[in-house]
Amino acid sequence: MSVQPPSSTPTQTQSKTNRATVITLVVIAVILAVIAALLLQNVARHRQGAAATSQAATSTTSAAAATTVPEPTPAPPVPDAQTLELIRSETHRDPADAQAKGKVDAPVVMVVYSDFACPYCTQFAQKVEPELADLVDQGTLRIEWRDLAQISPTSPLAAQAGRAAAKQGKFWEFHDAVYAAADPQGHPEYTEDSLVAFAKKAGVADIDRFRTDMNAAETVSAVTEAKEHAHSIGITGTPFMIVGETFISGYQDAEYMKAVINSQAAKVKTSDTSKTSAAPTATR
Repeated sequence: MSVQPPSSTPTQTQSKTNRATVITLVVIAVILAVIAALLLQNVARHRQGAAATSQAATSTTSAAAATTVPEPTPAPPVPDAQTLELIRSETHRDPADAQAKGKVDAPVVMVVYSDFACPYCTQFAQKVEPELADLVDQGTLRIEWRDLAQISPTSPLAAQAGRAAAKQGKFWEFHDAVYAAADPQGHPEYTEDSLVAFAKKAGVADIDRFRTDMNAAETVSAVTEAKEHAHSIGITGTPFMIVGETFISGYQDAEYMKAVINSQAAKVKTSDTSKTSAAPTATR
């Protein structure tokens, strides 16, 4: 007698089918999870790359902005004919002026009203004037000094000493020595002895004569008259600069000053060219 294997019941068959379905769904879920993870990773990488690119662009733009220096704006022309005439009258071009430097026929004259005790005058002398030396050497600029001694009680004495040094051809050396030692944030006080020391440093040869000239009544009067004259034409503060046919009230940096000087020089050149072109041609 043979024994037959038991046949599968409907319940057992359905159980196997359900198990296979669950396994299939689990596999599909795992595959979908892997795909989703890969997609998220790619998105994250894309965002990081975009952020890095944006940051680099921003840094480049910021660096460019930081290194971009705006062009200085030259001082505006003087529209008032009376003021323009006054400005021209302050430019002396005197070959015998011992408190001037540069060619007498330079296209641009800068008249500087200054005080040895003025902190902004000190900054101008220390930072700006050295940057203008090439323009003086090239014959573009002439600088003429004017005393406006009023900041401190000893400002007039320092101005008198400058004039005494000028009488021995050492004004600018004295000027440089005094301003080199001055505090650009302070108001230095001067004595005869300290000014004599500056004169020696500047190479003034005859110190006895220097002392005499510094205290001479005519020197005292000249300094007082220079201040009164400046006040009479409306110049009451230092530094004050007349540059060609315009003026600058207060301290300006070297780039600004060079822009104004070059602008005035170009104006003179254009004017000279126009005059040459307009001149009648001689005929035979």
